Amino acid sequence: MPTARDLDAYRPLRVYPKRVPATCWNAVRLALRRRGRPLRLDLPGLRGVECELDDTAWIVWAPRFGAVPFMAWTAFERRPALHLPVACELRVYHLQAGLLMGPALEAVERAACAAARDTPRPP
Repeated sequence: MPTARDLDAYRPLRVYPKRVPATCWNAVRLALRRRGRPLRLDLPGLRGVECELDDTAWIVWAPRFGAVPFMAWTAFERRPALHLPVACELRVYHLQAGLLMGPALEAVERAACAAARDTPRPP
């Protein structure tokens, strides 16, 4: 399982400037706050694909293909307001990762929302 610490050991095929929608960013931040860091989740709708969410990187991989990540969102920038998207880098490590970019980010948001919702709040 690749972690944020190990990510520099892998050389990306491409690095794209991207923006994570505010809804996705906020859902992940809430899930990390409630469930702890790092947070490992199965991605709904993407059979056999998992992600590890941390403050510095969101890594997507498929355990059946080994410990090499498919893609990772990294280098998150600060933003002045909660409703604004977050600029970041998308590092692509697999030739077919382009097919998963959109669906993976949507699945990360759904999984993070479910993780945050299913966590009991402290009294």
